[in-house]
Amino acid sequence: MKKLLLALTLFSVTAVPLAVSAEKIGFVNVTRLFNEYAKAKGIDKMIEDKFSGPKNELEKLVVDIKALEKEIKTNELLMSESKLTKSKTKLQDMVAEYRTKGMALEKELQEVRNREMTDFRQIVFEVTKGYAEDKKFDLIVNEGVMYVSSKLDITDDILSRVNKKAN
Repeated sequence: MKKLLLALTLFSVTAVPLAVSAEKIGFVNVTRLFNEYAKAKGIDKMIEDKFSGPKNELEKLVVDIKALEKEIKTNELLMSESKLTKSKTKLQDMVAEYRTKGMALEKELQEVRNREMTDFRQIVFEVTKGYAEDKKFDLIVNEGVMYVSSKLDITDDILSRVNKKAN
């Protein structure tokens, strides 16, 4: 608690005078920028295309697991002990395969997203810095702001420059 209060005090002591002394301030909504950037670059479509095969394979595996579970539950009393054991082992193997493939797919998907976000952040940083220098801004902030007047919101300008640079 003391560290939080100290951090907030330190932030207000340093940020408030900086904001007060800044003559021209702007705000950029980075979440909105990324959503528009992702649409413009077709990131969602690319991810969907790349991962649709493995995703469909996982969905088929889920269907197979449910079918085997149902078969075991329905015929458990009629199955021989060896067949029941074999079926339960097969079910466990299928569930383990699902988990392994699911984690691998999620890891690969996360890597693709991280690469795209890294590229995006670099572009936004370069564009915002150039914009600030061109338009003589003293301070440009992003999320973490409780309120911003629409006259300070330069997101549209940054978005158009990001889209130009991305293409």
